[in-house]
Amino acid sequence: HQQSEIEETLERIKNHKGVEGYVIVDEVNGEVLRRYPGMAAEQADEYARQVKKLNLKAAHVIRDLDPSDSMAYLRIRCQKHELLVAPGATYNVIVIQLIYCVHYVYWFQLPAYT
Repeated sequence: HQQSEIEETLERIKNHKGVEGYVIVDEVNGEVLRRYPGMAAEQADEYARQVKKLNLKAAHVIRDLDPSDSMAYLRIRCQKHELLVAPGATYNVIVIQLIYCVHYVYWFQLPAYT
């Protein structure tokens, strides 16, 4: 039953507007357990390696600021993409999505000089 819930969740993520990929990574050894269909293994491995480093740094910052707190979720917004990271006890989920809301993106940018 738990496997069907996982499959349903992955299907929802995959079909969400703007999602370009996801990677599910073993928390202990950093091994990619699952990746978005069509995503190259090398790309998934790179996301896994880089996000693991970032997760460790972010978790240390949270702990240093408040030892009674822990990181529940990490969201990184870039110009073209947004990374959503949900760390877990046994695995981490990384979702890569396009930023579709153009007026929202441009709202944060300074107007061009003419």
